[in-house]
Amino acid sequence: MVALFSTSLLHANITYEANAAVVQQQSVCKGTVVDNNGDPVVGASVFVVSNGQKKGSVTDLDGNFEIAGVASGSSLTISYVGYKTQQVTWSGKDLKVTLQENSEMLDNVVVVGYGTQKKVNLTGAVSVVNSKQLESRPVTSVAQALQGEVPGLNFSVGNSGGSLNSRMSMNIRGIGTIGSGSNAAPLVLIDGSEGDLYSISPNDIESISVLKDASSSAIYGSRAAFGVILVTTKSGKEGRTNVSYNGNVRFSTATQIPEMPNSYDFARYWNDAAANSGGNAPFSQDMLNKIKNHINGTPAPGEEVTTTWQGTEANEPWSMYTGSWDNTNWFKEMYRSGVPSTEHNISVSGGGNKVNYYLSGALLSQRGLIRHGKDKLKRYNFSAKVTANLTNWATVSYNSKWVREDYSRPSYMTGLFFHNIARRWPTNPVSIQTDTMFMVMRFFRWRMVVLTLHRTISFISS
Repeated sequence: MVALFSTSLLHANITYEANAAVVQQQSVCKGTVVDNNGDPVVGASVFVVSNGQKKGSVTDLDGNFEIAGVASGSSLTISYVGYKTQQVTWSGKDLKVTLQENSEMLDNVVVVGYGTQKKVNLTGAVSVVNSKQLESRPVTSVAQALQGEVPGLNFSVGNSGGSLNSRMSMNIRGIGTIGSGSNAAPLVLIDGSEGDLYSISPNDIESISVLKDASSSAIYGSRAAFGVILVTTKSGKEGRTNVSYNGNVRFSTATQIPEMPNSYDFARYWNDAAANSGGNAPFSQDMLNKIKNHINGTPAPGEEVTTTWQGTEANEPWSMYTGSWDNTNWFKEMYRSGVPSTEHNISVSGGGNKVNYYLSGALLSQRGLIRHGKDKLKRYNFSAKVTANLTNWATVSYNSKWVREDYSRPSYMTGLFFHNIARRWPTNPVSIQTDTMFMVMRFFRWRMVVLTLHRTISFISS
C-alpha cells in the first residue's frame, strides 16, 4: 500500500511541474523601444511568429509594448520608418531595443534651390524622381513621365484632348487661385534656368526635385508661390568615353470609344422616337428592308450602292441620312488602332579630372490615330554640357539645349471634329464606287473628309 501510494504521488508531482513549464513558455513578452538618444520611439511595429501564429503590437507614447502568448526563445522583429529593422530573441525577460538610424536613406542628395543638401537636413516638402524611374516609362514627354510619381503633383488634360502637340496643365496640391486668367502652375527650372518640360528628352534627365510648399518662395520669389520643379540634366563623369543608345517602339490605340448601334437599330430607334412624339416615321419600311439586307450581305439587285443620285441641284446630290442604307461605324472609320511610334536617343559622355562632357541627340517620330489626313509629330533634341575645373575654386560650365518640333494635322481637327464624329448617322456611306467613278462622300454637311494641312515649327535654344 505504501509503495503504491508513493508511486501515485510521484506521478502527480511530475504532471504538475510539466503544466507549470508550459505556462512559463507561453507568457507575455514586454519591452521598450528607444532611439540612439534613449528617447522612446512611438508607433514602432513589433511582431513575432510563435507556434505558427504571427502576433504583433505597436509601441505606445513611452515606447513600451506587450505581446501575449509568446514562447520563450521566439524571434521578434522591430521596424520603424527611418530606422533599420532589427531582430532580437526573447528569453523571457523584459527587452530594451535601441533602433539605429538608416543612414543610407538620410544621405540621399536632393537638389533644393541654390545647390544640394542631404535629405535628412530638409525642412520643406520635397519629392525626388531619379533617372531610373523616368527610363522605365516609355513616354514622349517629361510631364507624362511624372504622372503618378510625385504625390500632390496633379495633371489635367485641356480642351485639345489627346492631340500630339497637346500639353497638360499641372498644379501642386490642388487649385492655387480662383481669379479669372490666373496661373497657378509651378515654376519649372532646368539646370537653373526657367524652361519647358516638353522641350527636353526624358533620357537627358538625371533627377527631378519638386518643391511643394511656399517656403520655395524664399529663394525664387513670388513666381514660386505655387511650387517649383527643379530639373537636373545628366553630366559627364570622369572615366573613359561612354556611348549609349536607347530606342523604343510603341503602339497606340484609342481607348474608351463609345459603342455605336448598327444602322438598322439606329433607324428603328428614330422611328420609335417619332411615334412617341406623334410624328411620322423617318425611315420607311422599304428603307428598313434595304438596311437589313445590306447588313446581312444580301442586297437586292440595284441596291449594292447604298445611296442614290439626286442631281447637282439638290441640297445633298447623293441621298444621305434617311435616304441611304449603309452601315458605317464612324468611330472605327476615323480612328486607327495599333499606330506605331518610334524614339531614338544616343549620348556620348566622359571626361577626366579637369574636364567632363555630355552630348546627346534624340529623335521622336509619333503618328496620330486619325485615319484620314496626316497627323504627325517629329521632335529633334540636341544637348551639350561641358564642365571645366580651372582651379579648386573656379569652375566653368557650358550648357546648351536645342529642340525643334514639326507638327502637321488636318486643319479642321478641332474640338468640333471629335464632336461631329458622334453625330454622324450610320446610314451615311463613307464612299461609293461604280465602274466609272470613285467618290469620297461628305460625312459633315459643310466639310470634306480630305482637308488641308498646316505645319507648326517651333525653335527653342538656350
